Amino acid sequence: MSMSSPSTPPAWLVPFLPPAQALELDGPSPRSRAVLYTLVALVLVSVLWSALAQIDKMVIGRGRIVVPTRNLVVQPLETGVLRSIDVHIGQKVAKGTVLATLDPTFATADANALTSRSQALGWQVQRLNAEAHSDRTAFRASAPGDGPEAQLQRQLLDERRAMYAAKVLQYEETIRRLQASQETNRQDQEVLARRLKALQQLEDMHRELADERYIAPAQKLSMEERRIDVEREHRQAVNRAQELGRELASTRAELLAFQKTFRQDAMEQLTSVTQQRRETDEQLAKAQLRARLVTLTAPEDAIVLAIENRSIGSVMKEAEPLFSLVPQNQTLEAEVEITPSEIADVRVGDTVRLKLDAYPFQKHGAAQGKIIALTPDALTRQGAMGENISYYMARVAFTHVKLEQLPAAPTLLPGMTLSGEVVTGQRSVLSFFTYPIWRVMDESLRER
Repeated sequence: MSMSSPSTPPAWLVPFLPPAQALELDGPSPRSRAVLYTLVALVLVSVLWSALAQIDKMVIGRGRIVVPTRNLVVQPLETGVLRSIDVHIGQKVAKGTVLATLDPTFATADANALTSRSQALGWQVQRLNAEAHSDRTAFRASAPGDGPEAQLQRQLLDERRAMYAAKVLQYEETIRRLQASQETNRQDQEVLARRLKALQQLEDMHRELADERYIAPAQKLSMEERRIDVEREHRQAVNRAQELGRELASTRAELLAFQKTFRQDAMEQLTSVTQQRRETDEQLAKAQLRARLVTLTAPEDAIVLAIENRSIGSVMKEAEPLFSLVPQNQTLEAEVEITPSEIADVRVGDTVRLKLDAYPFQKHGAAQGKIIALTPDALTRQGAMGENISYYMARVAFTHVKLEQLPAAPTLLPGMTLSGEVVTGQRSVLSFFTYPIWRVMDESLRER
């Protein structure tokens, strides 16, 4: 029979030992060992999985749905009396729908006055065109609808034409008279030339007879005197012909100068009146625009968001807002606030999950979007306690808005609040546990 170890009682004695000593002598069971090894393996596998598994890094911010363009503000161009308000808050209006009407008295009066002035200047332009170009067809014939200004300009044109024709006729009569005088002078010169030639011959004959003393010297002197008188008359006729030529040329020059001056004056007046009409037409376009703008209309399809508290008959000041409209049929976008501490991870083009408060994501899911713009600098707003809160604004375009468990497509309206989750990358599960530890260790070791 073998001897047992002094420290270890024999096996037959174990059942008779006290429970505490028997439990101490009893070793671990295989099941306990298996549980221990399983737990250790689970811990190792969890640590390995957390080190290798990647999850999305997200930057979360609050925001709301907006339209790409701001709300439309409808306001009068000029001061006027409010005559009617034709819409109510929440009403859908199409482009061109009348929203309100102001008193058109002043604007219409200005437009009518400028219209009359423009028409009067137009008739004056036609008359001056007819005068400047001597075109009788430039001024159209009278019509039943022509006003007094047209009749006045037509009468003035006739009088101006009559005056022009009379003045030209006067010059032409003077020219014809001078031409007749020239012809008479030419004939007188021919007669005087023949008389002078005959008298010169008679003088020569009398001189010979006087030299031979057949006649008295007085007769010779008398013939010489007659020749001198005819010679003087011939010379005067020649000089008169030169004077008539110069006078005729001067009259023709005066006629040409009168015609040119008449047309030049008409052209100068035409230039001035054309400029006045152009300026008047520009003023008329402004006045007509003001007259049209007394009727306030919707610039595009929209919903009436707000109407200022104004009663009929109240005075609207220039550029004072009266209506605020929300545009329709536009692609909606979202604005999400990003805190400055997280802006470094956000980039244009990042994917964003948009959880609409009106459609709980636990039931309907979330919409998808993409960042299309980021503000280059931080913005500031006041918090609930009056403190200043800095943030960056991210503009997000919707890329997928299909929500679940809805009988129809979701209705998105400007102003709906939401929560935006920007996917900025991936990180390991283990880093979520190690980063806080490293931060605490780094900051705690620098404390004094």
